[in-house]
Amino acid sequence: MTLRDAAAAAITLMGLYFAGRVVALYAALMATPFILSPDAFSSDDPALAASLASGAGNLVLALIGLLGARRIAATFFVPTPLSITGTRRDVLCVGIALLGVWMAAEGVVAILRAGGGFIYYSQQQIPASSLERSWPQVVANLATVMAGTILAPSARRLATRLDAR
Repeated sequence: MTLRDAAAAAITLMGLYFAGRVVALYAALMATPFILSPDAFSSDDPALAASLASGAGNLVLALIGLLGARRIAATFFVPTPLSITGTRRDVLCVGIALLGVWMAAEGVVAILRAGGGFIYYSQQQIPASSLERSWPQVVANLATVMAGTILAPSARRLATRLDAR
């Protein structure tokens, strides 16, 4: 394995991370009208525009990482041999499994933090309408947990597919 191969694997993993963020964000956006109300976002809502722009930015970064990893690595890294034994697929497999565990853990912590916030703010006489705007973020965190729990066990299969290109 060379430094260029390891860099390409790391860039691909970053692309997977951003793809997971896109899935989580759009899952939250699609669930928002059902959680809050059908007119939760109007077409001129700045929060909707910011969410869509954020999702588009994450999608661009995901595509760059997933489709351009080898070209980016070839541009910036020399093919110096590394003393790591294994193939690019092995590095991808370990990285995808770690990424899945990390995403699931991050999502669970965020959900627990949101639950604590709901309990705290419900005792502070805050109007329920202001708390309702937090539900899309909880849905995004649930989607992050689901993405992580799917990534970790399917790491070897996904690494084989990503390395085949």
